[in-house]
Amino acid sequence: MDSWIEVSEKSLEQAIELAAGQLGVDADELDYEIVEESSSKGLFGLGQHRIRLRARVKPCCVESDASELADGDETMGAETGGAADMEGQSVSGAVMSMLDQIMEAAGFDVKPQIVSETSEEVLVSIEGNPEDIGKLIGRRGQTLDALQYLVGIAANKIAGTRTRILIDAGGYRARHQAALEQKAREIAEQVKLTGQEAVFEPQSARDRRIVHLALADDPDVYTYSEGEGDERHVVISPKH
Repeated sequence: MDSWIEVSEKSLEQAIELAAGQLGVDADELDYEIVEESSSKGLFGLGQHRIRLRARVKPCCVESDASELADGDETMGAETGGAADMEGQSVSGAVMSMLDQIMEAAGFDVKPQIVSETSEEVLVSIEGNPEDIGKLIGRRGQTLDALQYLVGIAANKIAGTRTRILIDAGGYRARHQAALEQKAREIAEQVKLTGQEAVFEPQSARDRRIVHLALADDPDVYTYSEGEGDERHVVISPKH
């Protein structure tokens, strides 16, 4: 799949984080190119800088994950039929077929359902037994993120589409985003009071994006990411 997206942000770092978050990968898994870089004078002559970025998941990463999922499908056996039986389905149909099979194989007492569907995005919510929902979400949402990423790649490949797949479980994502935004604002207030930078714990690309966007319009602080791999994190810094 060769799916490119375009994003626009105030800095290259923020644009990369935004693109990575939208694609559900870490920044080092992106291919990207700067489409446009512009500066303009705003109120009182203060400059405003914008960068428009074109990005996609590196082909090697997509091929690797798709291959792993295909290998897993082969072990499902004749009972489920695997990916071959899904050919010709819509992307939402492929998503639901895979999720139903995965939930049944895991023995989870849960039910996925389509919440909304457009040509650009399909949102799925999984509800059911709270204990099973907790297992499905995993530590810091890592299990849910992995499920969303792999199902999204496979469903788009089956349907021949480039649709963004979003999977939630028990309302976790909305609660998590609200809590993270609140934490970001609280830490930003501390940074304003002390004049010292504050460092978040290591986070996924999606969580770093939430923090960046939560504080993007704050006139007194700015955010940036640093660190490599699993140790990459957000820093909130005062504007002097």
